[in-house]
Amino acid sequence: MSRADFYQLKSNDPASRYPLLCRLLEKCLAIRQQVYIICGDEAEARYLNQYIWGFKPDSFIPHVGAHENVQAAVVLGHPSTPDSDLPHHREICINLGLELAPEAFERVIELVVQQADMLQTARSHYVSYGQLGRTMQYHSLPGNPNR
Repeated sequence: MSRADFYQLKSNDPASRYPLLCRLLEKCLAIRQQVYIICGDEAEARYLNQYIWGFKPDSFIPHVGAHENVQAAVVLGHPSTPDSDLPHHREICINLGLELAPEAFERVIELVVQQADMLQTARSHYVSYGQLGRTMQYHSLPGNPNR
């Protein structure tokens, strides 16, 4: 059965999602799961590409942009990514965007910060994913997510 996980951070800064995102990517890679990340826009995808490379000097999170014709466990896209550039796997989609993640993914993860528009989007997504029959999981993260 498909699933949707919502991780609620205490911060109101959208960039506070990135350290958590990288920790989740490390966990996914450790168990050989593939991940598609939907960024808010192309600029965020470019930024996140650089952020992931520099996340930890002693770790390696192999990733590519959806437009690159290269296989990788982690693929970065954005709302205007053409369908032809989407990854073929349907394991995990981490959605940083405002639209619902594609239904085809087995698991959807949303990282939520304390910002009014993001909270409203998360509430709407929570209801929509539930109506689509996904098993819903909510995780409230204590303290500073950057640790």
